[in-house]
Amino acid sequence: MDKVSYFELRSASAAFEWTSVQKETIHAIDNITRHDDDNKNQHNNQEYRFTQKYITIFLALFVAISSIVTSCSKEIEPTEPPVVPSTRSTEQLVADSICYYYKEQSYWSSAIATANPISSFTDRFFVSNVDLMTNARLALSQLVAQTPVHAGYNGAIDRFSYVAEASLSGSSLRADREDGYGIYETLARINNDTIGHIYISLAEGGSPAARAGIRRGDKITGINNNRNLQVPIVGGVAQNQTAILLVRQALESPAFTIEVEREGVTYRHNLQYDNYEIDPLIADTIYTIQGRSIGYFGLSSFEQTRTSGNIGTAFRSRLDAIFSRFNAAQVQDIIVDFRYNIGGYVHAAEYVANHLINNEGDRRLMYKSDTNPNLRQGRYAGEFDDVNFLKNTTLNPRKLYFLVGNNTASASELVISALMAYYNPNGNDDAGSRRMEIIGTPSAVKPGTNIPSTYGKPMGFFPQTIMNRVDLWAASFKIINARNYTDYFNGIPATYPIPVQDNILYNFGDPRESMIYTALYHSVNNSYPITSASTAARSARNPSMSTNGVEIVKELHPRSPRELKKYKQ
Repeated sequence: MDKVSYFELRSASAAFEWTSVQKETIHAIDNITRHDDDNKNQHNNQEYRFTQKYITIFLALFVAISSIVTSCSKEIEPTEPPVVPSTRSTEQLVADSICYYYKEQSYWSSAIATANPISSFTDRFFVSNVDLMTNARLALSQLVAQTPVHAGYNGAIDRFSYVAEASLSGSSLRADREDGYGIYETLARINNDTIGHIYISLAEGGSPAARAGIRRGDKITGINNNRNLQVPIVGGVAQNQTAILLVRQALESPAFTIEVEREGVTYRHNLQYDNYEIDPLIADTIYTIQGRSIGYFGLSSFEQTRTSGNIGTAFRSRLDAIFSRFNAAQVQDIIVDFRYNIGGYVHAAEYVANHLINNEGDRRLMYKSDTNPNLRQGRYAGEFDDVNFLKNTTLNPRKLYFLVGNNTASASELVISALMAYYNPNGNDDAGSRRMEIIGTPSAVKPGTNIPSTYGKPMGFFPQTIMNRVDLWAASFKIINARNYTDYFNGIPATYPIPVQDNILYNFGDPRESMIYTALYHSVNNSYPITSASTAARSARNPSMSTNGVEIVKELHPRSPRELKKYKQ
């Protein structure tokens, strides 16, 4: 057992209602410096973050027998209590702490049952012969199961909170990194062919695949000299998993050789598994159609816009450069490609939104946060204040077009919902006044519906580090836009009700790609392309759009939505 010293947290609106002086006492490991919030930098450009407090804390049972009844809002005396030896293991203490902080920070705190002592709850499902992280996840699973049932999820509404191994980097502001090859692949077939092939749908920026020159639209033709990668398709279903498993195993290995075909030319690459810094800007361009300039840019996630030293990151510089070009070209409409955007940092989402807001929304409410009462006082006071727009550019877009998929989530949904209030002030259903369009893929159509929508994640998080072993990310604040639009747990619906195929045969930014073409067509004609059951007939009417009869059979490596991260300044 680690040597410990003790301090007590305030218990106003405490995480658990203590009914006697029998209570769990909050501890801190010796020699860990507590950060003084008053010494932190002032907010810049409304970029909010929670600094990870590397206060190593855990819960130990302090037993005292007394008939004195205490209130849930009672202030714990600031003096140190006597040191009481603890017989609880590190694994048990971590589970106890997860319980304590989830009750304190969760948006659904009122639904979580009170346990006194906390160990009376955590010990019921603690498993002694498994590792610390397994027990941490078990503890959290028992807590989220108590949140209200959501019909759309067929279960608890909190499908978002999670625990992860704690980062010991010493900095809460670090460029985000990922492990692997950065390859996201999709099984597709052309013109109802009975044979399907595996294509690259995204090579994440900064990854080994992207550095090697692999890009969206490349067909995988070989893995470690095995070139038998055709997949029989019957009734839209893969009949053989051999090729799929071969690719999957390669992506889980430390190194492999891949061959891809692009426009009839085969390219061979030797790839090494790596930990890489994510470059989220996937493409940008400006189209000129009938004298109109239309801007396009795509983001795969929202990464840091500044370092811990308040120095702008490469992502921020590149984003600024894109909008400088948009300004110079007098861009009128902007297409924002979020179909693979899985979320990220709140401050980065705010920064992008400030580039996109029109003149009407400047210096007006971007969004507000709803939390449980615990997060409006004490060490959290002021961290969830309303956020206003502050334009980063003189650009005043006429229209915005968002391209979305089934995993467009979190921070990308924040941007869409915040801008909706000023581009569609009469609501998304009023086509006459609508200045923001949302176009979705077939895979974004949820069961029981026929209109595409985003993932559905209006919740945000901040990390609570426990014993330098585990980070608890409790879904703690809910996003609400200026028109009080919120609760999009089933996703933000597309304004264009007809799903548009994500044509993976074309790279991002290519105007022939189906979703981009649909947005461009609407920008020029103020209406959507004529639709028909016949792809050939549609292509004949709109020869600039090339669908190639592509059919997505299955996303083999879908992207997982990321947390909406907020850090304390």
